[in-house]
Amino acid sequence: MSSLPILDLTGDPKARGRTHGAALAPLIKNNIETYLARFEAGGIAREDTLAEGARWADRIAQFDPDYAAEMTAIAEAAGLDLAPIGMLNARWELTYSLYAKEASYGQVDGCTAFAALPEATRTGATLLGQNWDWLKQLIGHMAVLRCRRDNAPDFMCITQAGIAGGIMGLNEAGIGLVVNGLTTDREGADPERKPFHLRVREIMGAESLATALRAILEAPRVCSANFLLGHAEGEAIDVEAAPDDAATIYPEDGVLTHANHFEALPSVTSTIERNRPSTLYRARRLKKLMRQANRPVDVDLMQGLFTDHFSHPHAICAHPDETEPETNQGGTVVSVILDLTNRVLYATNGPPCENEYQEYRLAG
Repeated sequence: MSSLPILDLTGDPKARGRTHGAALAPLIKNNIETYLARFEAGGIAREDTLAEGARWADRIAQFDPDYAAEMTAIAEAAGLDLAPIGMLNARWELTYSLYAKEASYGQVDGCTAFAALPEATRTGATLLGQNWDWLKQLIGHMAVLRCRRDNAPDFMCITQAGIAGGIMGLNEAGIGLVVNGLTTDREGADPERKPFHLRVREIMGAESLATALRAILEAPRVCSANFLLGHAEGEAIDVEAAPDDAATIYPEDGVLTHANHFEALPSVTSTIERNRPSTLYRARRLKKLMRQANRPVDVDLMQGLFTDHFSHPHAICAHPDETEPETNQGGTVVSVILDLTNRVLYATNGPPCENEYQEYRLAG
């Protein structure tokens, strides 16, 4: 498969959104159809999902007018109404909270993530990375956004076409982020809180690790997520964030791994294991493989480890489970490694066992 398309975004939010919407219109339309079909298979009518997308677009505008302006421009340039773009940018909340019964229908966002600090890496760089596992229909419909801004750090992130905020990425201040889906029995109690993808955009705009952490922790969340943050100067911290509680995990011997269940927050009941029990072994296996390699961590090592197929198809390198309904089949959509020290992002367009990593530099 070809490499992920990269968009260079400049100018004000409307200009960035117009570039995004015009360049990725076919991919955006595919992603809209993927989510509408996904929610419909879980028992949610399409018109209800779009109505909720319109409500989320209004909420987003209240939290961040610039983000809303970028979304509106994406919709206009792609020839779409705002409601489906609102749905995409609130897809985390729709999947994990309001449509909790849909999340229980089957597979939800999975991934296996790591951080490696300078004391554990071959070159002394700080590395983050993950296999991001989600719906197989999204493979080939992702993109890299490289954003230049005058009033905030430049950043580079991977996103689903149509989502302004991104998922995982790094910025010129040396901040990096990878994420994992988490679920509890408390999801969605208050839908008026700031959504996930706005928090990701705030992290991409952070000039310090403290500011990045504030984007996660300063206000309660609609639904749970795991944020693995790193800094080029040799720090990493994992934040398990439930709607009203959070806990932190730190690297041991310069290495940290995480999957999709809570490990450090006893105040909540982790529920994702019911649908994705592979979370119970993926992170531990990745850490074991890193140790068994008996060599300092580098990009080449992690690219190889991310192809691990133990317990296929529910592996670190995940593949569709053909026993599940078509709309529920998932796999590794993109594999990413972030070199925070050198501001380089390596990514595959599809599972890493079948696709080569491409190099993307923030400097261009």
